[in-house]
Amino acid sequence: MGVKKLHSVFMRYVLLLALAVLLVIGVNVAVYLFGVETGAVVPLNRISAAIESSKDMLQSTRQILPSDIPLLCDYALFTADGQRLSGSIEPEDNSFLWKICMENGQTGDPPYLYSVINRELHGEILILRYRTAAQFSNPSLRSIFPLADLVLIAVIFLEILFILVAVSFMFGKYLSKRIDKLLAAVQKIEQQDLDFEIEKSKLFEIDRALDALDHMKLALKRSLMKQWQADKARQDQLSALAHDLKTPLTIIRGNAELLLDAPLSAEQKECADYIESSSLQMQSYVQTLIEVTKSTDSEPLCIRQVFVDRFLQELKNQIDGLCMMNHITLHWDCGRHPRSITANHDLLMRALVNVLSNAVEHTPRGETVRLETKEENENLVFVITDSGNGFTRQALKHATEQFFMDDGSRSTQSHYGIGLYVAACIVQKHHGQLILENSELTGGAMVTIQIPCVS
Repeated sequence: MGVKKLHSVFMRYVLLLALAVLLVIGVNVAVYLFGVETGAVVPLNRISAAIESSKDMLQSTRQILPSDIPLLCDYALFTADGQRLSGSIEPEDNSFLWKICMENGQTGDPPYLYSVINRELHGEILILRYRTAAQFSNPSLRSIFPLADLVLIAVIFLEILFILVAVSFMFGKYLSKRIDKLLAAVQKIEQQDLDFEIEKSKLFEIDRALDALDHMKLALKRSLMKQWQADKARQDQLSALAHDLKTPLTIIRGNAELLLDAPLSAEQKECADYIESSSLQMQSYVQTLIEVTKSTDSEPLCIRQVFVDRFLQELKNQIDGLCMMNHITLHWDCGRHPRSITANHDLLMRALVNVLSNAVEHTPRGETVRLETKEENENLVFVITDSGNGFTRQALKHATEQFFMDDGSRSTQSHYGIGLYVAACIVQKHHGQLILENSELTGGAMVTIQIPCVS
């Protein structure tokens, strides 16, 4: 099938609607005429013909009986001076009926027509009343639907309304399927997933938008590649610089330690202490710089299957030693979790170690750090809780920002505000979520990390 234009598709559905309306009208009129043919529907001309054929009999018969009255007619029999004798028309309508037919000479007053038969031989006036439209011959149907023509119009109207809704739904579904291709392309571009082919909709106007998106996708891909390459070069330079600094710093520190072992005066020993402490601090700065360059690496995430039991055992081995050194109890509740997830093993390990290290550092000696895992909404959830003073209000908002240093009780001189930042960057790369709270159980900080089971 070739590419269509929107106006031609629209006209096709308009034509379909018109044909369906004509079909509905034709079928209903045919059914109506069949009813007329079989006598189920009595048209006005048939009632008028029945009155004409009965007129001579009604003028000459000695006594008017209900059975003498033509089908679907009501009647009222009057004397020549307007006194009612009998009839099926309600008595309260007598004066109105006499006035409109005899005094005004009218033959109709919607929704009724009137026929006046002068019975001169008997000194009587017979007035017949019948409706101006076709009626059903069945009394039950006639009591529910007095006018058969209105029933025909109402049925046609409802069927046309149904057809209009159905055709609108079909047209909307047709457009929706093609617009979905546009939305799918936009969603992938929004997620920076640029390695895909845009599928055409075969609708000219939407294909033009898709072509524009394709050009934008290619331009964005080129721009992002340049940005990734520039970021990579910058990170490589920073990483190389940091590694290059480690060697001279190690030499400075080693010489300072040698100086401290030699006999020194008090002033010389103080200077050597300054050299050693400053070199240690610079080494810490260098390590921080290396962590930052790794955490902001803009290369695509390399993921593979990670078996959760093995991963958790490796994590526990690292944290057990840290807790033992700081005299902290580790409460390990990791029984509920999926068998495996798709993730970057090393990055995820680094994120959890960073958060657990923070928890251990801010937990007083003899207290407990808790780690719980669970599976929730197709996510592997890690909940890490310490027994410290918890996050301040400011930290709850900004603790995952790079180099954030809280002025509260959780800040120390040995931290440079990158632990939670690194963890948050890694979690974001896995399309997960990192949530900061304060625990109601321990009063300390609680960090929740959600990682999709399939990244």
